[in-house]
Amino acid sequence: MWACAASGYAHPDQWWSVLGVLGLCFPFGVAAVVGMGVLCLLFKPKLVWIAVVGLLGCCGSLRDYCPVNLASPPPKGCLKVMTYNVFGFSGQKPDAKGDYPAMVYLYAKKPDIVCLQEAFGVGGKQADSLQLSARRHGYHYRKEELGGSVLGLLSRFPIAKSEVLFRSRTNGAAAFWLLLPGEDTIVVVNTHLESMGLNSADRSNYVELLHHHTDSVKGKLGFLRKIADACHERAHQGDSLAQFIDRMEGRRLIVMGDFNDTPISYAHRQVCSRLTDAYRATGNGIGRSFHKDAIYVRIDNIFCSSHWKPFAAMVENSIDLSDHYPVSAYLKPQ
Repeated sequence: MWACAASGYAHPDQWWSVLGVLGLCFPFGVAAVVGMGVLCLLFKPKLVWIAVVGLLGCCGSLRDYCPVNLASPPPKGCLKVMTYNVFGFSGQKPDAKGDYPAMVYLYAKKPDIVCLQEAFGVGGKQADSLQLSARRHGYHYRKEELGGSVLGLLSRFPIAKSEVLFRSRTNGAAAFWLLLPGEDTIVVVNTHLESMGLNSADRSNYVELLHHHTDSVKGKLGFLRKIADACHERAHQGDSLAQFIDRMEGRRLIVMGDFNDTPISYAHRQVCSRLTDAYRATGNGIGRSFHKDAIYVRIDNIFCSSHWKPFAAMVENSIDLSDHYPVSAYLKPQ
């Protein structure tokens, strides 16, 4: 358990990319320590302190993975922000006005800023329809293209400019500069880090291993190698993201998006060590944001600089139009 927790502090470079896989095993380590603690409590009460010390030794990682907070209803004057990987609006058909069901859901929530990942492919009439839809509902919309995918931003505020920070095939990050009333400017970073690259067969193998613990699953080493390689790439992307955050020191900054990694990871720690994780600070529970297969983890995040105080972060699991759930939070200017 301690090794899994510590893996998020080490860069999973080419030779130690297995460290990224180790971080994925953190909940299993916690379950084992808790289980042994219960057994000690029943049969060897004098030894239960070992499990207690073990859990206290990684309490920070436990809070990263599964925070527990008091209710924090948002006060007046907050910005409502959301991030949502819409999976290219796969399987959705627009209504008579041209609005896709996922967008109708977002408009009903009345957020001030929304980061969209996988917002259609590059170019085409679908991308244009999203621009028109946003305008009808009082939003500004701007997109940046990453290979065959798109990072989009919906904003109540005018968008002055945007730029791609880095890209790797269909993944990357883009920054958007928003003009608030009073000539104030905030920088919003929309992030979609490297995916695991698992195909349907790989995911079936993962589910088979998780549920049946069988040694007969073919290709299990192959998909573990894919996971390790993706962790290696995300670590470099996390470094690039951290460098941009450092350059923006002193600016009002919000970073949101699909990190494709757990809270116990190098990429997450690179951002969390510089900004406030809104879910860690105000959310409760594991907060499963990716809901396909047997993957129970929060991989979508909202971070903010010290200029903001977060409230009421949550995973909105009432909509299942994508393989991700939206994540929302309220940010009050400090």
